[in-house]
Amino acid sequence: MKKKLRGVVALSLVMAVSVGLTACSTTKEEPKKSGNATATTAANVKKGKVSVMVYDRGLIPASEGTYDNNRWTKWIQENAPFEEVKFIVVPRTEAPQKMNMLFAAGEGPDVVANYEDMTPFISKGQALEITDELLAKMPNYKKTLDKYPALQKLTTVNGKRYTVGTVSPVSPNHTAVIRADWLEKLNLPMPKTPEDLLAVAKAFTEKDPDGNGKNDTYGLTLNADSQRVLSHMFGFGNPEKYAVVDGKLTFVWDRIQDWLKFTKQIVDAKVVDPDFLLDKGDKALTDFTNGKIGIFLTGKFSQLNSPTFANFKKANPTAKLDTFDLPATKYGTFEGYINGGPSVVGFINAATKDPDAAARYINWLNDPKVSDYLVNGPDGVYKKRDAEGTVVVVDPAKNKIEYDYATDYSIIRTFDFNLGSAVSPLANEYYNSYLKSSDPVLQEFGDLYYKMAQVVNKPDAIDPRKWQQTLPALASDTLLKKTNGTKAVDDYLLKALAQPNLTAEKAVADAKELWKKAGGEDVDAFYNDYYQKNKDKMLSPEDFKQLKMAPELLPSAKKNSKIK
Repeated sequence: MKKKLRGVVALSLVMAVSVGLTACSTTKEEPKKSGNATATTAANVKKGKVSVMVYDRGLIPASEGTYDNNRWTKWIQENAPFEEVKFIVVPRTEAPQKMNMLFAAGEGPDVVANYEDMTPFISKGQALEITDELLAKMPNYKKTLDKYPALQKLTTVNGKRYTVGTVSPVSPNHTAVIRADWLEKLNLPMPKTPEDLLAVAKAFTEKDPDGNGKNDTYGLTLNADSQRVLSHMFGFGNPEKYAVVDGKLTFVWDRIQDWLKFTKQIVDAKVVDPDFLLDKGDKALTDFTNGKIGIFLTGKFSQLNSPTFANFKKANPTAKLDTFDLPATKYGTFEGYINGGPSVVGFINAATKDPDAAARYINWLNDPKVSDYLVNGPDGVYKKRDAEGTVVVVDPAKNKIEYDYATDYSIIRTFDFNLGSAVSPLANEYYNSYLKSSDPVLQEFGDLYYKMAQVVNKPDAIDPRKWQQTLPALASDTLLKKTNGTKAVDDYLLKALAQPNLTAEKAVADAKELWKKAGGEDVDAFYNDYYQKNKDKMLSPEDFKQLKMAPELLPSAKKNSKIK
């Protein structure tokens, strides 16, 4: 197979991690059995207790139990080398608030595994430093850390480690999804500039693209996720609004002003739901699913969201979806949130009574066989590997009940299963699995996801948020200034979107004063000073470029693809 790799690091990464997403090799050594589950081969000496965070996403069927008591937690209880593993359940939609409450009350879990911003916990001294001595008790995790310099950068700040991370293939998250059938009907080109994007949105709003004779469609979404995707167009992310400009780490007020000006044009053109400020995401999804929105800027169609696509197709059987690069601006070419590469996925509670137990739990999760089981389940039950090495779903209906809710028990994991060179490094990309399905809807989603993967794996597709993961934790007084200032600025800019008589220039000038009043300039000075002293040790777009690989369809997947 012809592979388009970018550097030796990319080859090393993809061979290691692509198979890790869905590793169920039929040739691998069979671990010992424990009841109906597969146990790790390590001697399971039951010693100590540990508490662990898990998200509640509201997906678990009543027949399966609860997020702290189900078939997966029981397997962990039975096979982990602990007398007890206690799960602390945190609602996904309220995770930061709930975590703050738990830690303030002294009830935080020993091991935090999540996707939230962890720097506030480090700043407050709530994350335990992972010393070399403690790291030595996590040999499975240390192998990954030693293998990928980018992960070393990510998890080391000011020469100290406070977080644990993982490395995974680069894949789409927040992308632009568009009604290709509406483009065809209205004879419109795919948008390539911000002006094109606005023009297409206006046409989708005003020219009755669904042909029902009613004025009941909108051009695009503008919920919170969509606002963030649009901010990426102008080269800044959230919550950090910094970029390197002329060799300095700078709060990018000029980019914010241009983003606000463009977004206000969208609002003023009446091409979005006028109640967008009240939308937390569900209404935008519902409206798009019901065929009332032409461009969806969100992560609802990323890797594991084929049910969302199926719901869309059920409501719009003849509709066609496509994706496109975010339009370039004078600040460069950027993309929405990109999954993969090095990511922070957890930390150890500084108040834990047994740091060794917390370290042993992280190490146990990074055992390849444990990661394999928690990602895929027992061989052949939920997934199986075909002749080309692609892992495919065995029974979607069964998975929906017993498997789909369980993804967060393996947030901390290894992707390096060492299945051997006979396994294609691309075999486990989701688009291949979807395209090999006998379900034409999943096949169609496979094509869409393949196109999204092509977009994010372009060498110069930059997620402006990613590299800022290595910004340092702030001292408590500076953190308070940042927290108060950020909230004041974000709240004001959001209100400015809905005020037609308030110009972007005036709104940004007011926001600057709010930032200054909160002490934000001290935050700016601290961050730039840190950057000047540590820029060679911080993540950069180049670190992510080296981890990308051009997607490629396997032969049997290509047979079902409609892409010419």
